[in-house]
Amino acid sequence: QNLKPVVVVNKIDKPSARPEGVVDEVLDLFIELEANDEQLDFPVVYASAVNGTASLNSEQQDENMQSLYETI
Repeated sequence: QNLKPVVVVNKIDKPSARPEGVVDEVLDLFIELEANDEQLDFPVVYASAVNGTASLNSEQQDENMQSLYETI
């Protein structure tokens, strides 16, 4: 159906969070699954479900989940 994935990296609030590594692993998985170029250009949302926050930036969370909703 040629759908484009949205990758959500959760638990960004944890001290052990490694968002860039997780995104790299997801990209490797998509390549292994033979995703097309459009699918490989996926948006990434960084979230903390427990805090109710999300952002398009791994370094700083927004005050709510709006960026996740808008990306979906």
